[in-house]
Amino acid sequence: MDFGELLNELAVSLNAIHRRDICGKGETLALCFMLSSIQNKGIHMSSLAYKLGVDNSTLTRLIENLERKNLAFRQRDEHDKRIINVFLTNNGEELMLKFSDRIEFLGKNIFDDIPMDKRESVKEALELLLWHLARKDVK
Repeated sequence: MDFGELLNELAVSLNAIHRRDICGKGETLALCFMLSSIQNKGIHMSSLAYKLGVDNSTLTRLIENLERKNLAFRQRDEHDKRIINVFLTNNGEELMLKFSDRIEFLGKNIFDDIPMDKRESVKEALELLLWHLARKDVK
């Protein structure tokens, strides 16, 4: 397999794992990704849209859905009123913590399955890959 095919297989596998093992019943993959992407101190709407790979209008609809479920709320930035930040409610934080616990459990199980002498190099390779993916715009 070439590197592009490996990346695609990784994305498909991670997507399936999130749907099956991380997001609970009745929780969509979009909900799972959004809650895990909103930090405790909040995040700018535009930064969240970029991180999730959606446009601002799509994110607005997704956030409105979270607001109706009392999982998140929006607030204008104190210093720059043009910026809108998204924060988790207490309910959103509780659900996000459930996702985090499931991710940690799954991550530990996968990591423990990797041969001991390969663990650190696999972790370093993933960190390097994530660093490059965060900076890559496909044209």
